[in-house]
Amino acid sequence: MSRPRMPQRSSQAGFTLAETLVALFILAIVSSAGAALLIGATTTSQQIRDQEQITRQIDVAQRLIRQDIMAMSTRSIRPSDGLAASINLYGERPRGEEPFLHFVRDGWLNPGFVEPRSGLQAVQYVLRNGDLIRQAHLRPDATSGTPLASRVLLNNVRTVELGFQRGDQVSDYWLSGAGQSVNVLPDLVEMTVIFEDGTHLSLAALAGGRT
Repeated sequence: MSRPRMPQRSSQAGFTLAETLVALFILAIVSSAGAALLIGATTTSQQIRDQEQITRQIDVAQRLIRQDIMAMSTRSIRPSDGLAASINLYGERPRGEEPFLHFVRDGWLNPGFVEPRSGLQAVQYVLRNGDLIRQAHLRPDATSGTPLASRVLLNNVRTVELGFQRGDQVSDYWLSGAGQSVNVLPDLVEMTVIFEDGTHLSLAALAGGRT
């Protein structure tokens, strides 16, 4: 008596339901892992770009502020109303949105004197809505019609602290004409920028190109 033959699986047979579910489950796991890696890589790349942008912004701000301080001039500013006393440097801790640092700087390049202007600018720094802003009037004795160039240097700034050193005296306030000659500048100007996250950016430069 011959033994009954076991049924053989045809080479054309498909996967069973259980095999299909297992395959889909494995595929889902692999896809999830791949998506997580892709998202993580994208996030890291964006964080790196953001940090590079912040670093460049800080570098530019430091360089421009130092250049302004080193180019300070004893040239006084005549007020637009013609009544107030002339000053050449005013600085104190920011109070509201008014300029907290104001002076005249030299060294504004004008190759070949093509433009009908001098190399002087009236520069002021303003803290407004967390932005540290540099403003420059294109003439030292500005009027209401004098062009004003504004540039945001830093963001998320809580406040700014200033220090003015003259000889062995240090003060957080300076107003030319108040106890010193209008033609006198401090030897050294310090600026500390305090950000909202509590970090500090400190810089200092010799005023007016002192060596």
